Amino acid sequence: MKIYPVEGRTVRDPRTRAPVPAKGLTVSDYDPFWARRLRDGDVTKTAPQAEAKPVEAPAAQPETTAEAPAQESKS
Repeated sequence: MKIYPVEGRTVRDPRTRAPVPAKGLTVSDYDPFWARRLRDGDVTKTAPQAEAKPVEAPAAQPETTAEAPAQESKS
């Protein structure tokens, strides 16, 4: 089975002493250590969701005209 750490928790592999990476770790279905970590809620079988950033629509540009500014008459 493939396990993933729960957000906010660091779980170490008892054999390598390395933390379980966010991309997951494949472990034995019959390992009592991982079964206990799963039951206790330290790890999960569900992959974390990628954070989706909302797509912002481009800001509407004000309409501009190509008219020259009006000049004042000097009379």
